[in-house]
Amino acid sequence: VSAEQEAAQLAAAARTKKIKAIALVVGLTVLMMGVGYLFMPESAAETNPAAAKANEATEKLADDTVEVEIGKFNCTNSKAGIDVSVHVNFTLYAEVQASNEQAFRDAKDKYEARIRDIVNRVARSASRDDLNDPALDTIKREFREEINRIVRKLYIIQVHIPDWQTLER
Repeated sequence: VSAEQEAAQLAAAARTKKIKAIALVVGLTVLMMGVGYLFMPESAAETNPAAAKANEATEKLADDTVEVEIGKFNCTNSKAGIDVSVHVNFTLYAEVQASNEQAFRDAKDKYEARIRDIVNRVARSASRDDLNDPALDTIKREFREEINRIVRKLYIIQVHIPDWQTLER
């Protein structure tokens, strides 16, 4: 075997190694992008058409809604952490359609004790993350669902808590 043939074989082997290395890098990059795409969170509108329709309906109803005060609440949450109690102080408002305002007020008065009980129960059993969430999304959703369940009708469109205060002890 001549020296020229050996040099040609070595050059071919080097090119093959480079091509394999480049293919490996490109393949891994494509794989990482695919995995990232699979685990990337999607918006609620993309994953749940019903949620998108509910948001549109809420926006349309916002023009003819009223806020009804449910009450002022003070309670202590001892489940938020080990050796920590969190005192929670807030006023709760329900946004309802103007046409349902009187019916909701009547139901709120009729079930006042149950509503106070469930609001306190939700606030006392909330996790530390839920208590510290700036938008209070989980807590508001639970308030809305539980109060609507108690009054046996879907009066509440949205819940508002303008003065949420927590104090750790």
